[in-house]
Amino acid sequence: MAPDPARVLLHSAGLIHPSLPARAALRRALAALPDVALDPVGGLDALPGCLRPHHRALVAYFHERHATAATLEAADAFVRGGGGLLAIHAASASFKLQPRWREILGGRFVGHGPVQRFQVEPSLPDDAEFGPLPAFEVRDELYRHEYDADNRVHLHVAVDGEREPVLWTRRHGEGRVAYCSLGHKAAALRHPSVVAVLQQALRFTLGRARDA
Repeated sequence: MAPDPARVLLHSAGLIHPSLPARAALRRALAALPDVALDPVGGLDALPGCLRPHHRALVAYFHERHATAATLEAADAFVRGGGGLLAIHAASASFKLQPRWREILGGRFVGHGPVQRFQVEPSLPDDAEFGPLPAFEVRDELYRHEYDADNRVHLHVAVDGEREPVLWTRRHGEGRVAYCSLGHKAAALRHPSVVAVLQQALRFTLGRARDA
């Protein structure tokens, strides 16, 4: 029997970054999951009042400078208590002066180059959460991060002799966190491989097996 659809909050904001076409592409990608029901959040400050016991995960696709203490407290408590968090692209560049967000994500943005084509490679020979991920080429911004050593990196790009994570997962308290650095360009969020990765990343945060 198929599981009941999981209620997922989606906060996606910004007219320039992320763009309206990119936001729409993300909604289409995640709404295509039959076991997920998306609940949009109109604004970041509304988050504490919107997180309900029936919500299973939060999707963060935004570029924000500041969050209130109440917002970060609500997000932290939600994930620590067993909720999921899927953070995408500029979410890692948000709240730079508020270390609590970096603690939840397990990393933070430190810079990026121009929009360019690059090859994304699988990082694990036996990836229990995401299965045999294929390599793929995408045109997007390549974000650079500082990140926790115990993050589980699933996809990366080779840069200057190092592996820059494109997708990592981690636990935060009882909750599951996934971060994907792609998503500056709407076309990247329509790329079939990126869509598949984001869908599975969300299902990971929900604690749902990849073959369920």
